[in-house]
Amino acid sequence: MNLDLFKNQVRFKIALELIDCDEGMSIMQLNKRLDDVPQATLYRHVNAMLQDSLLKVIGVQRAGKVEEKIYALNTSGYKIKEEDWTSATYDEKVNFVSLYFMYILQNYKNYQETLSLTDSPDQATFSLVKLNLPDETFRTFESELAALLEKYHGLSAHHEEVETKRTVSLVIIP
Repeated sequence: MNLDLFKNQVRFKIALELIDCDEGMSIMQLNKRLDDVPQATLYRHVNAMLQDSLLKVIGVQRAGKVEEKIYALNTSGYKIKEEDWTSATYDEKVNFVSLYFMYILQNYKNYQETLSLTDSPDQATFSLVKLNLPDETFRTFESELAALLEKYHGLSAHHEEVETKRTVSLVIIP
């Protein structure tokens, strides 16, 4: 999967708008959100992203007499299996990590937009901790952290009626 969309600002903006939008968007909807991108430019880049399998058409809607295609990210192309990660080149890994951070940025943007509409206090947190641990202790830490995340992930599956989705993001660089 070619993730060179990070080298092009317009394609990056399109992907950022669509990354967590399961229902997709039409060109007109994208154009309203990306008001700094001319519509003709948007069409050109969306078509290029379709050709590169970065986007897919998920439906068609009528707007008056015109039919508009609904576009979504082709997320199946953004998932990586462990064996693919192991054999990936440095550039491929950087592209996948970039997509991960793009997803986190979009979640944060959506969260901030919601805050501005609801006048709620900002409860987002961020921390960066460098740990000096021997290898064995670090493996224990990773194992305990995985168990903790699995525990709460399992609990969240039993509370689907709760409307507040919470994104927890971790990056471990050994």
